[in-house]
Amino acid sequence: MNSIEFNELINRYAGTSTFQSKAEGYEFDLFSDEWVLGYKNTLYLDWMHTLDSDVFLDLRLAIAHAAKHYANNSLNRYVSTLKKLCQYLDPATFEAWWLTLTDYKKSTRDALYAFCQKSPEYRSRILTPLYDLVKNENLGTKDGSKSILDEITGAYSEIERDNLLEALRIETLHALDNEFIDTRPFTRLRTILACQLMVAIIRRPTQLVQLKWCDLLRVGQAFTSHKEHNRDWQPLTQHHFSDVEQLHLRTFKGKDGGFRRNAESRSHRLDPDLSELLLQYYRAYETYLCTCLSQCNIALSESDTKALMQRLPLFPDQSLYSAKFETKESLFRSVSYTSEAFHLASGSLISNIDYLFNEKLDIKSDRIAHQPLVFKNNRWRHTQLTLAAWMGLSPAQVAAITGVTVQSIQSYLDLKAPERVKINQAFAGNSVIQRFDSISSKELQQHPDFVVKSPFDEEMGHKLNPANCTSCQSKGAAPMGCYPCDNFRPLETADHQPYLDKAERKLAINSQSAHPATLKRLQTIITYIRVTIALCEERKILKVGAQI
Repeated sequence: MNSIEFNELINRYAGTSTFQSKAEGYEFDLFSDEWVLGYKNTLYLDWMHTLDSDVFLDLRLAIAHAAKHYANNSLNRYVSTLKKLCQYLDPATFEAWWLTLTDYKKSTRDALYAFCQKSPEYRSRILTPLYDLVKNENLGTKDGSKSILDEITGAYSEIERDNLLEALRIETLHALDNEFIDTRPFTRLRTILACQLMVAIIRRPTQLVQLKWCDLLRVGQAFTSHKEHNRDWQPLTQHHFSDVEQLHLRTFKGKDGGFRRNAESRSHRLDPDLSELLLQYYRAYETYLCTCLSQCNIALSESDTKALMQRLPLFPDQSLYSAKFETKESLFRSVSYTSEAFHLASGSLISNIDYLFNEKLDIKSDRIAHQPLVFKNNRWRHTQLTLAAWMGLSPAQVAAITGVTVQSIQSYLDLKAPERVKINQAFAGNSVIQRFDSISSKELQQHPDFVVKSPFDEEMGHKLNPANCTSCQSKGAAPMGCYPCDNFRPLETADHQPYLDKAERKLAINSQSAHPATLKRLQTIITYIRVTIALCEERKILKVGAQI
């Protein structure tokens, strides 16, 4: 398409080329090559100028009408597929290409549906014949249970889950042990807190990045709407009493296309430890922000600071700390209870989490070797829903965990019990072997703080790093609860049998009435103690044989 044809199209649609995106308050021009569809969300379409003018116009109109119905990430995905499809717009050529596809078929048909069927106002004249060719083809159904149990994308195993939670606990301690005088340590803490919150409330990154500090209150304080004409900001069920210091959190639905539009029906009560952690994060956030503002010669009173913090995102973009505000008034005008200003993008949060687990932490998996275990939102959701189904919760209770419909969690309810929970004894053996061989017990014995003793003052093993044990919440008391932990080095000459007997007695006593999670933990402890005893005996035999 040449410039004359392009100008003719612009003149033809003069006054009618403005369209609305799904995100409230964002408009774009049909003939612009950059469509701003939301806060920090831009769709780039300059590649379309190579198309003929009639194809260009038809596809632009199809994308513009689809933009009213799809969020930015989905629309970008469909446009990326469309860019590929533009090589096969002739029905015969498309049909031949379709026959060569395997996994890409579903993505292609979904994109065609988006541009041909989703909007009742416009259906692509060029793409509709292609969609008609494939709309009735049976592409097979995805086995939900298989994807849930997939070792790379599905639920974490019990060992993987424990390793992730332990790594998060230790990394949290390290992140808090910093002076927040520049962006890097604060960014580290922000990423860790996002992971901790994702673990606790099982919500997606796209929901977490919508949160502001006004969405976090002490239990007993009620959430109100900051937009009086929109009462959807008030959860139907809130927590009004707690005998310990706890916070509860208001979250918003993530797939309705609006930013902080509709609060979920229930607020989330956070446990006391996480509540205290968020308060520590709040203090670090506030201190660092005031330091940055002082560089702009802006000084805030205590009441000003509190009012400002309520409007700021829980997980801010780094631009908040580099922004130059001329006055206090301009600072307050830049943020509100409904603005997206300085909120971290969900894609950026995901990238930060991936970087943390891929580059900084080295978490082991019992199923995948030679690559670090990464914390993923979807995998965590699979894990928690699978566990809930195994525990026998009702379909409504399982669905409420992630705030979805009962129909969408049917795959978890269909899983057979043996598939839901396994303890990999081979991994337990390898883990304990590595502990025996990784560091000298004699070296650890030189440090009294490293010793793990029984109630009768017998040495049972040693801690690799005592600091990591300070906030341990193991359900089994030391040393019994220490055996599955990577921070524990069992002593080869100690008598571990009494703790195996104790754990087996506890399992027998609790097997009829205890919580399933407690039973699982006891089973894990028993597995590790058995492996430890077997390895101790094996090493004793080898030493005796070497002396003969």
